[in-house]
Amino acid sequence: MKYLLLLCVLALLSFFVLGVGRYPLEYRQILEVLFSPWATTLDERLRYIILEVRLPRIILAIFVGASLGICGASFQSIFRNPLASPDILGVASGAGFGAALAILLGLNIYFLTLFAFAFGILTLILVLLIVRDSNNRIMIILGGIIISALFQSFISLLKYIADPQDALPAMTYWLLGSLNVSDFHQLIFCCLGMLFGGIIIFVYRWKHNLLMLDDNEAKSLGLNIRSLRIGLIFASTLMVSCVVSICGIIGWVGLIIPHIARMIGGSNMSSVMSLSLVLGAIFMLVIDTLSRSLSSEEIPISILGAVIGALFFIVILYRFKGVMKL
Repeated sequence: MKYLLLLCVLALLSFFVLGVGRYPLEYRQILEVLFSPWATTLDERLRYIILEVRLPRIILAIFVGASLGICGASFQSIFRNPLASPDILGVASGAGFGAALAILLGLNIYFLTLFAFAFGILTLILVLLIVRDSNNRIMIILGGIIISALFQSFISLLKYIADPQDALPAMTYWLLGSLNVSDFHQLIFCCLGMLFGGIIIFVYRWKHNLLMLDDNEAKSLGLNIRSLRIGLIFASTLMVSCVVSICGIIGWVGLIIPHIARMIGGSNMSSVMSLSLVLGAIFMLVIDTLSRSLSSEEIPISILGAVIGALFFIVILYRFKGVMKL
């Protein structure tokens, strides 16, 4: 019942935010455009705002929020760590470096996504090489922090050598994060990548309960721990790379959404994964609407996400003070 309720909330919120923005619209006009988009009596400006500006942003916000939410829940299960998030292995920083490099070289969106995915995978490989045969999850997380810092310095290096009149402003604005879509091919391409990775994780959502067990217990139940972890990490890497390539680095969503999902649905990872999908989409819709509505200039979503995420993180630390174990 709660899933159906949240889906209804998501649908109603999606329709509501179509009318919110610096250019307010009547919902009667929105319905006319949605149900008869090619009618000759429609105002072209109205059609453009709804179908080419706001609707693509809403679709992208749903995909991005759902992707980061389910990736965060998956990582927290894989590493049995409540502080794990999609960028815990440095994947977001590696993908960000690849995309920034593509911007510096003037490549199109397909190469940008390819570079983001390639460097995201490279980051993952580097982390695994650092920890090598260690099964200690803390060591893997520390390796991810090290590699993330390394690629963040590489991003700073690219910004330093970039053309200050052309590449640097584009790179800086993109790294701050935005859901503004200027190319429908880019939207479709990246959303398909998120969908593919999300299906893989969602299909194996019930097996995340087994990943929460001790490795020996999981193996005794016939689960191939190594293959499952690698497959889920690669699927998450694909999703994060697609997110980074189209809207920059967005933090905190993959950390806070699974916690909210546990508060609502309990500790069953099958429920947590399902709830994280919908809650992540709702959260990102709210953040994007605020980013384009609070001021005359669009506020980067990474800033709003960090502010809300940090406040929520403080609440978690206070509530679980002395109880949460890493």
